[in-house]
Amino acid sequence: MVAFATLAELGEHLAGRPGLEVVDPGVPLSEYAARDVSAHTVWKTQPSVRKVVDFIARNVASVPFHLYERASDTDRRRVVDHPLAATLRAPRPRLTPFRFWHAIVVDWMIYDRWCAAKVPTDDGGLHLVRIPARRFRLKADALDAPTAVKIRNQHGRFEEFPVEDFVFDHGYAGRGANGTSPMQTLRDLLDEQREAVAYRRQVWANGARVPLVIKRPAGAPDWNKNGGRDRFIASWRRFLRGGGREGGTPLLEDGMEPVKVDAFSPRDAEDLQGRQLTDVEVAAAYHIAPELVGARAGNYANVDAFRQSLWNTALGPYILPLEQVTNVMLTSDFGDPRLYVEAHVDAKLRGSFLEQAQYLQSAVGAPYMVRNEARSRLNLPAIEGGDELVTPLNVVTGGLASPRDTAPKRARRRGMKADRPDDLADFDRESAGLATALTAYAQRQADALLDRLGEKTDGPPDLWAVWGAEQPEREQQLAALVLSWALRLAAVGAWEVLALWNPDGDGWSEDVMTAWLAKAAAAHAHEVEQGGYDAATAAITAASGNPDQTWSDALRTALAAWVTRAATHAATVATEARSFGGHDAARASGLATKTWRTRSSNPRPSHAVLDGQTVGVDDVFGNGGRWPGDPALRTDEKANCKCTVTYARGDD
Repeated sequence: MVAFATLAELGEHLAGRPGLEVVDPGVPLSEYAARDVSAHTVWKTQPSVRKVVDFIARNVASVPFHLYERASDTDRRRVVDHPLAATLRAPRPRLTPFRFWHAIVVDWMIYDRWCAAKVPTDDGGLHLVRIPARRFRLKADALDAPTAVKIRNQHGRFEEFPVEDFVFDHGYAGRGANGTSPMQTLRDLLDEQREAVAYRRQVWANGARVPLVIKRPAGAPDWNKNGGRDRFIASWRRFLRGGGREGGTPLLEDGMEPVKVDAFSPRDAEDLQGRQLTDVEVAAAYHIAPELVGARAGNYANVDAFRQSLWNTALGPYILPLEQVTNVMLTSDFGDPRLYVEAHVDAKLRGSFLEQAQYLQSAVGAPYMVRNEARSRLNLPAIEGGDELVTPLNVVTGGLASPRDTAPKRARRRGMKADRPDDLADFDRESAGLATALTAYAQRQADALLDRLGEKTDGPPDLWAVWGAEQPEREQQLAALVLSWALRLAAVGAWEVLALWNPDGDGWSEDVMTAWLAKAAAAHAHEVEQGGYDAATAAITAASGNPDQTWSDALRTALAAWVTRAATHAATVATEARSFGGHDAARASGLATKTWRTRSSNPRPSHAVLDGQTVGVDDVFGNGGRWPGDPALRTDEKANCKCTVTYARGDD
């Protein structure tokens, strides 16, 4: 199947001393040598080329290549137990796919050709061994079609091998099949840059650096008599580095005066501008936006747009040829037309887990992941019944598209006008809805625990085994519930501010609040769940030493109190979300100050003294909080707080 029976045999052909042979008739040996030396040395001598080439190579090499089987026109499955799949995972022993493809792409970018030998393995698979571009040539016929791969052997001469034994690719060439190195196209530009660097180095080395000279009057006495000149120079040197009087003020003799010298400055060398220009030209030669490699400054909007197009318009033309070559020259060797290789670019296009969950749930219209799949993401063991898909009661076929539809509709990004959702109620009703939902959740969990324990009579239960071990899963469920209501309450707080100062919602979007509220919801979910577990554990422990109370009665009492506290915790969440939403809207609307308002008839003393206190919109109040319910406050400063904040432009 291949010319090389082992890696050792292949190595013998690559171990020879450097040498070149004329492959295309009529091309002088000196020109071949010049081409290779230019391409080979540019990687380590030209920072602009290395910056752009390495950017392309690193990104392309980081995309995994997967093997698939085409079951039908509409169905496919990934193949992981095939010899070719093993080759893609490990091209050769002790070499990662990233390093293999990185070297391949660098060869391709610099020489416009690359090649890898196919070496069989004992289990019927293949190893891919990169042939450095400087060590091989493609022999071509009159139509420039490759007919053989020529590799320099141990004697420095080229030896021919069948093209079927290799995976290779090359770019366009005016003659032959060895491509045209971009280094030849960029040669004049790179030579100019090299000369500019050499010139700037000479300027730095030879340019005058003294900032001033000492001028003596024309009629001054002879300085050389009695050693006056030497004494003055020795005295002056004491004020230089290491002289002992650095930073002091030297005294000049009568008639002397300092004169500033206009020596060259770093700006005269235009070093930075020259380097940036070369970076831009090299990036353009490889069809990469200069902003992506830092060659040209960009604002957030256009850099974000460039990054969104990175994997299609920028790197897509580099990834597609690698896919096609592997399918034409590698997959076909295994004789199964249903197999094909594809770059898993989706792995690079994925957003955060929160973004994926949002758009997938909206796309399918219902929960799309079973509990055991979620547990596996957290490295937790599967549980009984966890392979059944749970559909919340607020999601029905033909009804709400997804549980997230209970949250208000939001503008897609800042800079777009936002509208207040029609279904968004006032703070009191939204807060009551959260309290009802949180209380119902706690009641369901308490009932479920008591049902699982049943009529257990053989001593207190192992609460961790029957309830605590599942706490991470419950926290995720509770966090999703809290987040859906926190989004609504934050929107209420935001529109309370927008209605007064920015009715069109210009420059504000709820999207930017989601990440912060998601983290806050996770923290609240943990606090609620941990509070229930701690209360239940304490009750069972206390009952074990009380002969007048059974552990089951103590547990019921503790869980009932936990359910009651859920409503109080809901008030804390509501105040926090409302305050955060109002603060975000105030900043987006350009407001400058905020004032604490105490609403309770019996406020905390620390909150009563804050009533009416005004600070900058980004400052903190006297209690250290940015707003009522700020997570940075102690629990006794934020629990069940009903205070609010009002905002102003600062000149009102």
